[in-house]
Amino acid sequence: MKKMLYGALLGCALAFAPLGTASADIGGEIGVYVPVGGGGYSKSSGPEESFASFTVDKLVHELTVQKKSGRLLMEFRVSNGSDAPYTVEHQNGQVYDFLVLDKRGKVLWRWSEGMAFTQALTSSTVDAHGEAVYKAEIKRADFKKFKDDAVVVMAYIVDTPYTLSAAVPETVETSSSGAAVFGAIVLGRGPRDRW
Repeated sequence: MKKMLYGALLGCALAFAPLGTASADIGGEIGVYVPVGGGGYSKSSGPEESFASFTVDKLVHELTVQKKSGRLLMEFRVSNGSDAPYTVEHQNGQVYDFLVLDKRGKVLWRWSEGMAFTQALTSSTVDAHGEAVYKAEIKRADFKKFKDDAVVVMAYIVDTPYTLSAAVPETVETSSSGAAVFGAIVLGRGPRDRW
């Protein structure tokens, strides 16, 4: 169900994009566990990550979501591969936002909730061949309140038609005793850098 909602939200974001060259990539990490000794299984909260990206003409949007030490870390990167700057006119001082949704689409957390932004018209620009990086973090105590219901993270630049969604990473099963070899296989187009 989680993956179906994720795909539907990404599809909606692309369906309403203006005409032009567009592509989308999604992916994540699959944990690799090779037991060396015996033992039972238990849940682990090691670093887990998911990501999504799409490209419209030469503008690349990438969203990376990572669970780390009980926190939820989000990074939204917009890269401009064209020879001209990409400028967005905003209705107020808010440039971007992050949301965490449950499986029914209910907003569990919004980065901009309770923030005050200037009410004047503003603009933001991603220079030619440049990028803008926006980050948000949900602290462990706050994330704990709704982590079991969190399914999707959405990120977007305000006043644009593009919204990018990535799944909230799931907890993986690991061995509770005995030795093991751990690793990850990345499927899809991965993020450029790590947290």
